[in-house]
Amino acid sequence: MVTIKCINPSCSAPNRKFEWDESKHVEAGGGLAQPHEAGAARMIAVCSFCGTENIVWVKNAKQGDVLTRGGKAP
Repeated sequence: MVTIKCINPSCSAPNRKFEWDESKHVEAGGGLAQPHEAGAARMIAVCSFCGTENIVWVKNAKQGDVLTRGGKAP
């Protein structure tokens, strides 16, 4: 689990932070990455408090979870 600060300024989470289980979305050895890092993929982490979609970057993303311009990859 990682802590993410929600981008919604009106989020009801304490300090606008929520827990996100990245292990459900990455292969073994994967995890959070820096934006635009080589080999990193964009994903959506939905805030469990307000439902806002927050973009996160991960390494070794599971193929079906990668975010593309038109939505999710097939």
